[in-house]
Amino acid sequence: MRHVALGVAASLGAYQRGRCRCEEWATWSPGPFRPKGFQAARPSRPRVTRAPTGIDEVEAFVQQGPLYRELLLSCAPPSHEWLEKGQALAASLGPMDWQVARRIYHLYLPLYFWMRHQLHEIRGRQGGAVVFGFTAPQGCGKTTTMNILQELFCLEGLRCEAVSIDDFYVPASWQEVLAELHPDNDLMQTRGNAGTHDVRLGAETLQALKSSDDTEVLLPRYDKSAQGGRGDQVPRSSWKGVQTPCDVVILEGWMVGFKPQEDAAKIHPGLRLVNDKLKSYQAWDDLLDAYCVLAVDDIEQVYTWRTEAEDSMKNTRGTGMSHTEVRDFVSHFMPAYHAYRPQLYAEAERGVDGKPTLVCHIGPDRLPYESL
Repeated sequence: MRHVALGVAASLGAYQRGRCRCEEWATWSPGPFRPKGFQAARPSRPRVTRAPTGIDEVEAFVQQGPLYRELLLSCAPPSHEWLEKGQALAASLGPMDWQVARRIYHLYLPLYFWMRHQLHEIRGRQGGAVVFGFTAPQGCGKTTTMNILQELFCLEGLRCEAVSIDDFYVPASWQEVLAELHPDNDLMQTRGNAGTHDVRLGAETLQALKSSDDTEVLLPRYDKSAQGGRGDQVPRSSWKGVQTPCDVVILEGWMVGFKPQEDAAKIHPGLRLVNDKLKSYQAWDDLLDAYCVLAVDDIEQVYTWRTEAEDSMKNTRGTGMSHTEVRDFVSHFMPAYHAYRPQLYAEAERGVDGKPTLVCHIGPDRLPYESL
């Protein structure tokens, strides 16, 4: 699996009591990479096939993760930090069984450590918050991942705000006008695709969060249950206020990083308009400093994930879409997935917009795997 290689830094920033402290790395020459504080993989060590407990088992388990080698290209946290943060997450996620351990040590912590390293690197070149684009298909756990990342940054004494592109959907009255203007385009009949967001509002919000000024920023909110499920923007008086400056800002969404493609309309005629609207979303991308891409090889998996989510809602809340309704809803996003996702993944291997990019291939279990 090829990813953008950021090189091995001469020093690694480490956080202590919420502040940055530089820690020298061990020098190296061509051969095995051995950063100070983390031992190289020992070939004779058996694979850990249960939830790790002690520091030696954690070290071995971490090295089995698909993202481990990518971390060696940029940073290598010491074993005790993996253990300490893993235990902290387990306290909120539940008992440390095999699946929870994989999610913590193979997904959440590698993502966090990579992002933390980029925070050091980018802040050394610019002021203000570092803004990450986090792109992943619907249903693969973006919301949970955002909560975990915010918790981890908070443990370091860092202020992290996560915003979703969903909260930048246009108000219901605007959406009705869009649908009426394009009655023959089924992709414009409901929220979701490019053209149904208030791009200016999103850019202004990101710019405000990125600022180093000491002020309050209002975060827009969108209520998907309003208007009989068609959704509507929450009144401005109910928007959440957050204090800046922030250290980290994360923009997450299913289409973050999508770029216009000349042949998009060959996949679906409605994409001709979507493709044109997508050009304006570069205003968001220009404000991003780095990307995390959760890549799914079989996009049809989204149907299964969304169905599972709705079934779970039925069991807990008593309401949720039927399987037929789920398929109809997700089908509005499929043309864009097929048109724009391949190019995003290809560009991510080099770095989206030439920026630092971490690619993580996700399987049906929503866990990372080693791609070919």
